[in-house]
Amino acid sequence: DAQVTWYSVKIDGALRGFANPNTTSVNDPTLGSSYIVPTDLAFLHTGADTQCHNNNNPGNLGVTTGLTAGCPEFETMVVKLLSDPRNVVNPAIATSVLWINDGGTANNGFISVQGLDFNLSYDTDLGNFGAWNAGISGTYYLHQNGANNTSEPLNPAAATVQDLFHTTLGNVGGVNQVGVESLPRLRYRGRLGWSDGPWSVTGFVDYQSHFFHTQNAPPNVNNQCLVAGGTVGGGSLPCAITGYTNIEPSYYTFDLSVGYDTGDDPANDYLKHVGIQLVVQNIMDRHPAFEYRISTGAGNPAEFDISKSDQGRTIGLVLTKTW
Repeated sequence: DAQVTWYSVKIDGALRGFANPNTTSVNDPTLGSSYIVPTDLAFLHTGADTQCHNNNNPGNLGVTTGLTAGCPEFETMVVKLLSDPRNVVNPAIATSVLWINDGGTANNGFISVQGLDFNLSYDTDLGNFGAWNAGISGTYYLHQNGANNTSEPLNPAAATVQDLFHTTLGNVGGVNQVGVESLPRLRYRGRLGWSDGPWSVTGFVDYQSHFFHTQNAPPNVNNQCLVAGGTVGGGSLPCAITGYTNIEPSYYTFDLSVGYDTGDDPANDYLKHVGIQLVVQNIMDRHPAFEYRISTGAGNPAEFDISKSDQGRTIGLVLTKTW
């Protein structure tokens, strides 16, 4: 049996969360509604026009006494954010804040997804060698186009449309990430099974193709070190670690299921149709790939891809009874 389905789905006004800030986010015209800079507040009150435009670097922010220097509205925002009881950022950075990112979810723009769903399977009975089955099902994404806010530009048709399977991410210490996939393009689950009388054995393989994550890069890779060939970040010289990108390799895991069913063989009715199944998930005890993640948005900081389970190998025993 073979089935292939081409699909195209578009959602307008979708609930969209904005991506992690990177080196190009603040200058992206389609993300203007989620970034606040002092000049955005220039016309809120009389006199703020000159203050906010001429002092749009809030380096003279007064944290403890009168917030009159620079752009008062922006300075008030910064202080209130840093004073929030849930804030984990050191309030001492107040004088260094140049912009605020609102990462809230909003009904903006659109999402359009095209791809191929596929399902292939083959079953055969080999007599004394048992019944065999094999199959694979998955999805291959062609495009995921979207725009965060098509109503913001003066010309909606000029809104930046981004394809997550062919996009440009922020450069990593001078190394560009152009035309990359920020999500796995191919996902599938394959199986190979055998059964003979009361016994059955099935093996599975799960696969996700490579992709580039959107987290910030470590500060001591590529061209970000204080001295050439060094390991301490904070400069613009070549580091000991070069060629670093946000790529995550393809990811395979294997599962195994071994089962036995008593069927009608036992004389005791209570022992008939009793199934025992041993299930081993992630046989190779594989863990997610490394990911430098210091963000607290959409999850906790971690050193691995949190979209995948870090549980490792698990073994389960399932007992069933059918009447």
